[in-house]
Amino acid sequence: MQQPTCRNTRIRNVHDAQVILHAVWLKRLPMLHRRLDDEERQALAPGDIYVWEERSNNPMDAPSLEAMQRFTDGRSWGPSKARDDFLVYREKDVPSRSSLMTRNNGLQSMQLIKQTYSAFVDGPANTRKWHLNAYYTQETANSFKTIDDIPELRAIPVPRDKYHCARTSALRKAQRAARPSPSAEEGAAVHLSATYVDVSPSPTSPYLGKRGSATASPGYSADGRFELSLECRLAPLEYLQSLSPGTRDPVDEQVLRSFRR
Repeated sequence: MQQPTCRNTRIRNVHDAQVILHAVWLKRLPMLHRRLDDEERQALAPGDIYVWEERSNNPMDAPSLEAMQRFTDGRSWGPSKARDDFLVYREKDVPSRSSLMTRNNGLQSMQLIKQTYSAFVDGPANTRKWHLNAYYTQETANSFKTIDDIPELRAIPVPRDKYHCARTSALRKAQRAARPSPSAEEGAAVHLSATYVDVSPSPTSPYLGKRGSATASPGYSADGRFELSLECRLAPLEYLQSLSPGTRDPVDEQVLRSFRR
């Protein structure tokens, strides 16, 4: 029969959780190597803590003998609520088979609360993912020992960056994926300026206008192609042809004459 990683212990913060994980890493505390059977589920009690490794879906990783696809305790849980880097679940008050077995055996009549913490071992780039499940009730939450009460645990130093919270890493990854690129962010569009001739009719000439500048903003068409549009009108060709050449600068005229034979 598998025993919990810890008994009669509560997790106060992330440091406590990582101390438990590192004690498992050092082989000072046991890790679960398979899912709980009926007898082990029936024996689950407040104050129990279980550490288990999630099996990697990467076929290139060497399979771990202690890894499991998922952890099941045979109970029905409500939706999770985030609390710092933990997820907290409350047991549903339904007459499920496991709840009936627990109540019939007199282990408890109160609803359990499950506190979970998940971490990548040796950093997010590593595919080894460990989980910690801690169980308690609202009435017994403060009656269990802490890491400080266990001499063989409180003296364990946890190496820096040894364990990275999987929930935080996943959240940051999702935020990076949802973040728009700089060119797509509002106010970060690239603007191109161009000189144009305003050919709006004027009192003196139907073609003569004034010079100005137009701003073009890039965009994407319905089929995903990049498009750039300038909202300005071009001067008619006949108007341009009717314009007389302007007087050259004297210096330019002198340079052109120097090329003549």
